Amino acid sequence: MDFTGRTITWAALRVARAPLLLVLLSLTAACTTSGSGPVATTSSFGPTVAFESVDGPPPQVFDRLVRALETESTARSFTIVSREAQASYRVRSYLSAQVRRGKTTIAWVWDVYDRDQERAIRLSGEEPAGKGGRDAWAMADDQLMRRIALAGLNGLNGLISGAAPAQDPAPTAPRTSGPAIAQTDENRPESGPGQMQTLAFSAR
Repeated sequence: MDFTGRTITWAALRVARAPLLLVLLSLTAACTTSGSGPVATTSSFGPTVAFESVDGPPPQVFDRLVRALETESTARSFTIVSREAQASYRVRSYLSAQVRRGKTTIAWVWDVYDRDQERAIRLSGEEPAGKGGRDAWAMADDQLMRRIALAGLNGLNGLISGAAPAQDPAPTAPRTSGPAIAQTDENRPESGPGQMQTLAFSAR
């Protein structure tokens, strides 16, 4: 698949759509329908979580992840808010599609930061996606993205409730073997407070 000339377009699309999608995510977590449209009814008392970035997946997979987060974020001990809002924790997420011995795996990492921009925990995992093909991302269907969302949100629950697992002293990020690349903090430019990464799609 030729990505030449499409990287800038897709990256711009991600940046433009991200605020709207994440605002919708925070509003639809608990809303009532009236003649004037959705109205959020849950106040943000208690811990709040904002998703700063989701790097790696193409647009259709990104949208599946947003829908999965919307579904799985209900009845949690925290509230998901827009990335423009003040939040107790901020998440930078990275995904990559890998093909090993003819089988596709979607690897994911959630780096979770506290209010002081210190990394509180790194959550990560891999989801088997079946037989590999030319487009590894095609295997990242709704069910698979829901499993990733569920695993990540359960990890956030554990962090917030004080039951989070011990961190790996030398965590590794997803290895990439497809067109989309998920970068980790270790190979990204350092960013200080307020210098949040935006949604990005990197292609080779």
